Amino acid sequence: MRIASSYRLLILAGVLIAAIVPSQRPAYAAENAATGDKESNQASAAKESHATLKLPIPDKLVVLTFDDSVKSHFTVVRSILLKHKFGATFFITEGFEFKTNKQHYMTWDEIAHLNADGFEIGNHTRDHMGVSAKSLDKLVEQIEAINVRCREFGIPPTTSFAYPGNAIDPGGFEILRDAGIRLARRGGAPEYAYDKGQGFAYEPGLDHPLLIPSAGDARPDWTLENFKRAVAQAKYGRIAVLQFHGVPDLAHPWVHSPVERFKEYMQYLADNGYKVIALRDLEKYVDPGIAPSTYKGAIDDRKQALAAGTSRDNFRKPQDESGLRSWLENMVWHHRFTVAETRAATGLTADEVRAALTRFDIRPETKPLRPECSPLLVLPYPGGRHPRIGFLDGAIRPQRETKLSLFLPWDDTSYVVLDLPEAIRRNDEKRHGLLYLAHTHVDTMWTKQGTELEKQEWTRDADGSLTMQRRLPNGVVFGTNVEPGREAVRMEMWLTNESDETLSKLRVQNCIMLKDAPEFGQRTKENKVISKPYVACRSASGDRWLITAWEPCHSAWANPPCPCMHSDPQFPDCAPGETKRLRGWVSFYEGTDIEAEFQRIEATGWNKPQ
Repeated sequence: MRIASSYRLLILAGVLIAAIVPSQRPAYAAENAATGDKESNQASAAKESHATLKLPIPDKLVVLTFDDSVKSHFTVVRSILLKHKFGATFFITEGFEFKTNKQHYMTWDEIAHLNADGFEIGNHTRDHMGVSAKSLDKLVEQIEAINVRCREFGIPPTTSFAYPGNAIDPGGFEILRDAGIRLARRGGAPEYAYDKGQGFAYEPGLDHPLLIPSAGDARPDWTLENFKRAVAQAKYGRIAVLQFHGVPDLAHPWVHSPVERFKEYMQYLADNGYKVIALRDLEKYVDPGIAPSTYKGAIDDRKQALAAGTSRDNFRKPQDESGLRSWLENMVWHHRFTVAETRAATGLTADEVRAALTRFDIRPETKPLRPECSPLLVLPYPGGRHPRIGFLDGAIRPQRETKLSLFLPWDDTSYVVLDLPEAIRRNDEKRHGLLYLAHTHVDTMWTKQGTELEKQEWTRDADGSLTMQRRLPNGVVFGTNVEPGREAVRMEMWLTNESDETLSKLRVQNCIMLKDAPEFGQRTKENKVISKPYVACRSASGDRWLITAWEPCHSAWANPPCPCMHSDPQFPDCAPGETKRLRGWVSFYEGTDIEAEFQRIEATGWNKPQ
């Protein structure tokens, strides 16, 4: 790592410690964070450099919601939930016969009692009004009417909303936000038809926080198997949000749940270790301010998977014991994965993960110290934890085969993710399609042909460098070699054309994602300096920098929603039989004169053939 010239570095046990000259600030070495499966451990290890850090989402996280102010919510549901110490949200409306029929609907005193019990009171509009283009001008009035009644009875203003009749119009998002709504639940449509009550689990970052799907919408003919199917989706970072109406619901028999069946459902959750919360409690795990660029992304992806009969899971099971041990060391020692995150990366059960960790004695405390004077730490990125904060709909199911984690030299609990390459474009992209893409939800020239590419992994070479190479069906071979040093990571990417056509306009997207290095993770352009081919990101403290460059550079830019930074190169036109090469650089710098540091890097000749 390059430090401002007045620093003298000592490297001790793999941690950088600065001997300080009075005119400079110190480069403080971070303590190693020991993390386990407990949410409290994860929270204590979390850094406060940006506000989007939340608790890791555990497996078996369920949200219970109850619609329509039904009398049985107080007379039946309340005691069952209190018995199991479950959280829940009750969505209140004064629609239907609420004001006149107190046999079937709660009183406001009873609603206030639910609030006093610790349950959340949510908003379902005064008149159970569907949210449509025609009704948007009435939405504020409808929400505020419930809030007025809440204030009368000492209930906090509502921050959670459920769409009446599951009618939705995206024009309502801004209105809901302005009305103080932070999270909103829909039904299982449009992915599934309404009649069976089926749905998908909530995927934070992919699903809009004001369009959270129901994993299940209980019906009179549901059995325990229907319920199990809904809650079984609460894994791999997904949350099962359940929708109930009355237990029983005499006024709306088509959404009625029998009492004994409901007791069976709740007992199943208790017996199987599910964590059951109200919708508002999702904010421990989810930032409501993070929304996808389009609410349709996750919905369309699910509909396509249903139509094709394909899985949306994105794990890779280790091939043997050696591979399992290596990946677990990677995930737990270095990336500090929870059991739930390890499951998302491997597809193993929680019991299998715990047994393997015990068998191999892999714990934060058994992580070996790195030798003195070690190079910068670069490891294959294991998947299981999305490397972006936002714009997840731009990278659904990211493939780990192109991704490496580069750990900060002063803090081995923080890392950035290099995507090498994220994409390779070619010729006339509209006509030919992408040559390669490291996610699976956007078509490439291969998906358009119905050709599935074999999964690849990085290999560690004898000299300590990492290499990934792929042969495409048309004979084009591309690969990347990454060589970590003490001051920088040098990279080379090559493409060999063994097809029968000349390849042109070979623009490459090489991305560095900043989410898991919180001091660089601000979602803004203000902390970036771009001097093509160099792109630098400044830390929150203002005196540390992450720098990257590729040559020949086609475009240098940053994407705040992710957040990420790009120095994107372009291969020269490549005729059949030819090989073309690109060269890249990543380094860290502590100081304030970033332009001088660019000049120093340029003088190393990193972009010249070695």
